[in-house]
Amino acid sequence: MTKKEIVREIAAELNVDQVLTKRIVQQTFDKVLEALAKEGRIELRNFGVFEVRRRAARKARNPRTNEEVAVPARNVICFQPGKNVATKIAKSSTPSGRA
Repeated sequence: MTKKEIVREIAAELNVDQVLTKRIVQQTFDKVLEALAKEGRIELRNFGVFEVRRRAARKARNPRTNEEVAVPARNVICFQPGKNVATKIAKSSTPSGRA
């Protein structure tokens, strides 16, 4: 599902303008990103927790050349689903969640 599809569905369900809905959805995403950048964590009740974690530097191996490569430390975003999300996904009939 794309952001455009989300906007269309919300606008249709609430019977509001798509332009306004798009601005609201984008503003929501922007605020989530701001919170992650500033605080490193955002908790959305009944949905889950997004958290920035630090991955340590490590050594990896190029599978084609078998050459050792240094992978620098970096920040990654992790998602811990809430109970409602985990339950809904578990009940999904297909692996991708699509029918």
